[in-house]
Amino acid sequence: MSGTDSDLSTKQFPWLRSGFDLEGWVGAIAALLVGILLSMLWSPLFLIGLAGAVLILFATRTATRTPPQGDNMIVAPCDGLVVSVAGARPADELRLGSGEWTRIRVSKGPTKSNGVYAPMDGAIDHVISETGDPAAFAAMKVDRPGLAVTFISFESGARSMGLRLATGGLGPRLEMSSDPGDAVRLGRNIGTLRLGGWCDIYVPKEAGVSVLPGQTLIGSETVIATFEADAIQPVAPAPMPAPAAPDPEPAPKPESEPVADADEEDEPSGSTAEEPPEGDEGKETDASVEDDEDVSDMLARLREEARKDYDD
Repeated sequence: MSGTDSDLSTKQFPWLRSGFDLEGWVGAIAALLVGILLSMLWSPLFLIGLAGAVLILFATRTATRTPPQGDNMIVAPCDGLVVSVAGARPADELRLGSGEWTRIRVSKGPTKSNGVYAPMDGAIDHVISETGDPAAFAAMKVDRPGLAVTFISFESGARSMGLRLATGGLGPRLEMSSDPGDAVRLGRNIGTLRLGGWCDIYVPKEAGVSVLPGQTLIGSETVIATFEADAIQPVAPAPMPAPAAPDPEPAPKPESEPVADADEEDEPSGSTAEEPPEGDEGKETDASVEDDEDVSDMLARLREEARKDYDD
């Protein structure tokens, strides 16, 4: 946390959060000395020096501010009173582009703190300043010719907004301490607006404006609007691809029947040979017996003939 956010219970005067610039003290003392010298000529002339001292102190009044913490907030860029809240087209110098915008017009009195604060987190896009006419001492009307005017545009990503600051043309009353391209934090001091004037705040129409005409603003602290939160579109899950149909399995090839040899086909196997019928079995047995007897007789005759030949 910053020093401005520390515990203030240790302060002797915690309510004393404002003061004056060093140049203000120097200028006020110089004005009083002039008044004293004039009073030597004629005592009522001292009032001239006194008025000058008071005017200088008002022009150099400062204040310590504590910006709020949060996201998407827009704070008041200066002290003042809300005069109007209405739709309006931004000045061309702000380069805010097309679209619809809401203008919050603020009137700043001469006794208010002279600080100008960054209304949003982001960066200064550009600054355009126009010098004023010394004849236009008081900024009684916002569009009075001769006023010193400064246009400031801010951006942060896709977000943008702009300010138009105006004050009297006499003296160095409107000064900027930040340059284009500078990064700024919410509520940071970026310039000075002395002795009152006007501040037109342009915010997108979608921003939620939270102030009404007649409300008093504290620069750097009062939240005047809220940017529309970045819409996060839910990402639909990608449809799961349908499972690919499995490739059809090739039909099994029919097993080729073994080709039997011609001899095997002709020779009946023992398992496939047909058994003779029971009625023929006796006949085959008798035929085999008769064959055996013929062979025996033939062998006997051959032996007999062989002996006869041997004897001879």
